Amino acid sequence: MTIKIAHALLLLIAISCASYVQAQPAGTPITIGEQFTIDSTVLGEPRSVIVGLPESYQASNTNYPVLYLLDGASHFNYIAGVVYFLAANDFIPEMIVVAVNNTDRNRDLTPPSQAPLDLRNAPTLGGADNFQRYFAEELMPWVETNYRTQSYKVLMGHSFGGLFAIHTLTTRPELFNAYIAISPSMQWNGQGLVEQADKFFSSIEQLPVSLYMTAGNEGGALLGGTRKLAGVLDVAAPKEFLWQFDHMPHETHGSVPLLSAYQGLEFVFANWLVRDPYELYTRYGIEAVEDFYTSSEKRYGNSRGLPFITIIDLMGSMMRNGDLDGVVALMNRPAVQANALAGQFGFVGNLLSERGDQAEATRFYLIALQKNPGDMVARGALDKWGVDYSDLVPRVQVDSQTFQSYEGRYSSSRTGDITVVVEDGRLYRELNATRFELHPLSDTEFYLQEDDVRYHFQSMQSGEGKGIQIRQGSTYFFVESHE
Repeated sequence: MTIKIAHALLLLIAISCASYVQAQPAGTPITIGEQFTIDSTVLGEPRSVIVGLPESYQASNTNYPVLYLLDGASHFNYIAGVVYFLAANDFIPEMIVVAVNNTDRNRDLTPPSQAPLDLRNAPTLGGADNFQRYFAEELMPWVETNYRTQSYKVLMGHSFGGLFAIHTLTTRPELFNAYIAISPSMQWNGQGLVEQADKFFSSIEQLPVSLYMTAGNEGGALLGGTRKLAGVLDVAAPKEFLWQFDHMPHETHGSVPLLSAYQGLEFVFANWLVRDPYELYTRYGIEAVEDFYTSSEKRYGNSRGLPFITIIDLMGSMMRNGDLDGVVALMNRPAVQANALAGQFGFVGNLLSERGDQAEATRFYLIALQKNPGDMVARGALDKWGVDYSDLVPRVQVDSQTFQSYEGRYSSSRTGDITVVVEDGRLYRELNATRFELHPLSDTEFYLQEDDVRYHFQSMQSGEGKGIQIRQGSTYFFVESHE
């Protein structure tokens, strides 16, 4: 009888669960990564990795730096979020995240050890050098073959992963440009990596690499080892080697990775963005701001000129201080003209017009139209002054069949739904119940009269379906068709 009741209860639970599952609404998945399996000759086994691509990857031809993440399955989700958040604020570049999953963690992440305590309950140890070979000979070439990468690479690891990072830094530093070692197990082999690091750093004069290292509330030989390593670096850090150690006593061994990853990426890319460009400008001039980004490009292997966010900060601060001449000089610099938006040139044109400088205002309005033929502020001013700008506004005819091929619903987590429709032989974009005409620059590229944005219709890289590359200045993202 008891068994029958138990069976009845299980059946009731199963029916309830089935009803609950069936009641769930259907949604659109948001994908932050894909998992791949790669056969490794070096390790003699198949290995899986999770790859997360930047939001702009599909929409641009840009090459990206790569973050290699150890203990991938444990850390990928939130690290991908940290990278996205910091990049969205331009504190770091957009990055490809390659999370390396484990098979035999003890074997792969530990250097050889002579300490008896390290050998307990761990039959396989000491394979870190071979794991370095896997990175250099198999994983990195696979990533660079299949994705658009820059040469700049970061290694991030926690605990044994941090131990592997320190070991790699002091044996094969050329593998990565930056290392983030989170609570590294420096107690390993009787803190033997401290002596290894001392010998390594004392033997070289220059190393253009970064290290960010943390420890939580672990205490003991782990904390002692990290402090000893920091002491070595205080004395023997080579030229161009940037490093920082942060003790986080309020974080546990399990919680320390999140804060360490955030602060570590900020530290590694400390020379990526001028946080207060106006202060630098007032002290040393606009040349100092440009020199900062020239040095940044050299360190990170990235060419981007003056970032849009820096241009906005400088313009805003100059205007608040009544420095219109400074704004005009700023906007005339080639590094700024490459990245500034049409609307910014139109704005300066308006200020110059109000000051009575029609000739200079005209020049700025024409630059605005070169960047965006649909800039209505510039058009209105030039029409008023009788300036001919017809050569800057393309007259492109697109056949109705091409227009109809673009009709459909497109969406991304960034924009929500965009609907593209054809009406009376014209192409329109509908977003949030508002319709705007898309004016053709070619069969595939269109501009809006209302926004400083370009829409480029294209096939997806897989060759299936279609999407729109949306570009505003130097910012790209991709919206995918759902019809």
